Amino acid sequence: MDANYYTTYLKAYLTDAGDVRKDDDDFITTRADAASEEYEVQRRAGAPPACAQEMAMGILMEGLG
Repeated sequence: MDANYYTTYLKAYLTDAGDVRKDDDDFITTRADAASEEYEVQRRAGAPPACAQEMAMGILMEGLG
């Protein structure tokens, strides 16, 4: 998945949650890039898209909510 998907998702989540990190571009970019990378790794390892997405979202949302 494209990092932009994860960036958009995380920004929206943080904004809706009233989290102060909603404007922390470094935090958001780091998380989005890590999630995107995890998705790619999982797909290359043969994971179905839904499973790869679940793993990526786990990284994106770690410690939130």
